Amino acid sequence: LIIYSFSLWRKFMNVLILEDNEVARNALVKIVKSCMNQIEVFAFDNRGEAYLCAMDQNIDLFLVDIILNPKERNDTSGIRFASDLRDNIRYKAKPIIFITTLSGLEGALLRQVHCYDYIEKPIDAPRVRRRILEALDAIVAERKLKKPEQLSLRYDGVNFPVIIDEVIYMVSRRGVLYIYGIEDRIEIPNLPMSTFLSRIRDNHFLIPIKGTAVNIRYIRSVDFSQNKVYLKRTKDVVDIGGRMKKRFREEFEECFRLIN
Repeated sequence: LIIYSFSLWRKFMNVLILEDNEVARNALVKIVKSCMNQIEVFAFDNRGEAYLCAMDQNIDLFLVDIILNPKERNDTSGIRFASDLRDNIRYKAKPIIFITTLSGLEGALLRQVHCYDYIEKPIDAPRVRRRILEALDAIVAERKLKKPEQLSLRYDGVNFPVIIDEVIYMVSRRGVLYIYGIEDRIEIPNLPMSTFLSRIRDNHFLIPIKGTAVNIRYIRSVDFSQNKVYLKRTKDVVDIGGRMKKRFREEFEECFRLIN
């Protein structure tokens, strides 16, 4: 038996800023970074790059400017970006703070894309910092109330806890279940993968090939022409089996609602 511990909480809070104005964007980055030490900020001036980042990372809080293309009349492309986020299962309820100069629009925004809050321009640093701190505090409080699902694996009379959200993928080979996590690996003999999956409350695993299950949260991309699954947080690549390809593809596309 080889077993390592998994960390219980993620080390960093991830915040994404989408603001076309460079001065305002840099100011927001500075304000966010001043709110807490363990924070990572992703800042963009366009929807495309911001959306790709959101799909690649696990963002906790979004700051989104409503008008990203000021030269276009009645532009509200920030709202369209937020709507795209809400179409993704991971971001159904993540807090979004809008940045706006549009008076009287706030109520409609709250209803349309479940906006958490809004910041009025021009940006006032102390006031904005208070709003962001309130949002971050709420996220931290929710994490403490909603602890990640944990599965206790028993071997040789000893219980070993596994945090499900931190399992990237697992492989069942020659009677041993290999569980690959964010930082470490666990090897448990005589544990069928089907038994492991049946004991999970929220099953987020897809099976690309017999004997292998991948956590959808850690799928970076899939190359169906080469039958390969590329994962986040690891250089390992998982094969897609011929018999499983059709079903895996259907489940993968349904989970991520891919956008052309």
